[in-house]
Order: sequence, then C-alpha cells, then structure tokens
Amino acid sequence: METEIRNILLVEDNIGDARFLYELLKDNWKHAFSFTHVDRIQKALQSISESPYDLLLLDLTLPDSSGIETVQRICHAAPHIPIIVLTGLEDDSIAIESVQIGAQDYLVKGQVTGPFLIRAINHAIERKKMAERLQYLATHDLLTDLPNRGLLQDRLTHAIDKSIRNRNGSSDKWEIAVMLLDLDNFKLVNDTFGHPQGDKLLIAIADRLRNAIRKSDTVARMGGDEFMILFEDIGEREDVEGLGQKILDLFSEPFQISGHNLQITASVGISIYPFDGEDFQTLMKAADIAMYHAKRERNQFSLYNKAMKIL
Repeated sequence: METEIRNILLVEDNIGDARFLYELLKDNWKHAFSFTHVDRIQKALQSISESPYDLLLLDLTLPDSSGIETVQRICHAAPHIPIIVLTGLEDDSIAIESVQIGAQDYLVKGQVTGPFLIRAINHAIERKKMAERLQYLATHDLLTDLPNRGLLQDRLTHAIDKSIRNRNGSSDKWEIAVMLLDLDNFKLVNDTFGHPQGDKLLIAIADRLRNAIRKSDTVARMGGDEFMILFEDIGEREDVEGLGQKILDLFSEPFQISGHNLQITASVGISIYPFDGEDFQTLMKAADIAMYHAKRERNQFSLYNKAMKIL
C-alpha cells in the first residue's frame, strides 16, 4: 500500500539523474507531490531548515560532500525525515553502511525502475515510522505516556551539563530540583476497586501532573505509584517550597474514575542540584530519603538535608 507523501527533496548534482527520478515519480506516484531539487549539501541543509519534507533522496557523491559524511550531516539536520541514498555500483558497501547509521534504504543508479522506486519509498517511510515508534516505547511509560526513568535520567544529565556551562563558577545558585512523588495508600485503591481502576487513576494523576508543569520541566513515571518531576532554572528556597506545595495541592480535588470520586494524597521528597548531589543516582537517593521522611505524616513534602537518616 502506498503511503501518501507531499514534499520530496532530491539532493543530486547530476541534472540528468535528477530529471530521470522526477519523471519516474511523476509517472508512477498516484498522489500529488511537490519536488525540490538541489545540487549541494549546503543547499539541502538550508532547504531542510526552511521547509518540511516527507522524504529525502540523497546522492552519496556531491561537490561539497561525499560518502558517509554526507549521510551523517543530513541525518543530524533531519532526524525525522526518511532518507533513501542514491549510489553507484562502486559505492555499494558505503550505501549499506549509510543504512546502518540512519538512512532507511538505498538505490543503485542505473537500476532504478518506477515500481522499484515507489516500493523503496513506501518501505523507507514505514521503516522510519517503526524506528521512531520503537524509540518512543523505549523511552516512555506504556500506561501513562510519560517519560520513563531512562529518559528522565538523560534529561537530568543534560540539565546538569547545561547548568555547569552556565554557572560561571558560582556555587550558590539553586539550579535544578528533583521531586520524587509517592502516592499514599495506593494499594488500598487497587484492593478496593481493582487494578483496572487503579490504572485509570494513575493515568488521571499523570495528566494532572503534566498539565501543572512548564514545558521546560519533565514529569516521569518511575514505576508503580511513583512519579518524579525535574524542575529546571529555579531560584531560591522559597521557589522550591512553593513547587512542593503546588504539587500537593493538585491532590486536593478528588479524581473522577468510572463514576467514583477517588481522593488520594501524595508524599513528596525533594533534592537540589548541586547541593544534594551532582548526578542522577545521588540526587535520586536524596529525594528518596526525603520522601520517606515526608511519608511519616503523609500529604507532605520534605526537602532533603544531610541530617536525614535512611528510614
């Protein structure tokens, strides 16, 4: 089955090959499409930055770039666009390597027919969709669609790296808050209403948390009934305390689940970079200790300090 595409970019310095590919598409593609042709990689990079494309046909040998470097530059600039590389017989091994580093397929010049080109396009688009879907599943929680622990760790590491670059030697600025949230008595919900209703509650909580934070922050599901929130670019202690109270306030209203009003609270532990740790594991451990201290009274938040004992 053909996948509809609208915008195609061809990067090819041979005008005859470019005309040949355009005629094949025009004669064999069943849908309307726009066709843009450039003959240099620099022009391609500029065009990609200015216009959305559904497919990119890339000659491996260009006047200003050739071989694997060409594919690498295009993949970096257009990570979400399916790419088919065009190669001569002598470049066959390079074409295979191109697929291994990010292209979806390759075509050997002189052997391309209309049906073969259309089939390659459809396969390339489907492979790209599948790869992106698998990447999404590897980095997100299947129940709530929130980032998972691995993706949160990557984002926290990136935030720390950014903070190091921006601090200019200052060590007294509050930069990043890590907030670990554990639901109080969630097991009682599962035991009373069943696991399907418990899952619906987790989804509703995830939605409420997601809508309460800035786009620059991240809420993730760590597993079970635990969530973690990464806040970047924060200032004073009062700001962090305000965030803790804001998250607790989200649970003041009951959740409407299958006709039931479910009231649940949460306990929150907070650690701060760079004061409580300078890497994911240390900050996570500090937030976990603080959360268990908050758990003693429930529906509370607690900022980590070094005097806290592991409960």
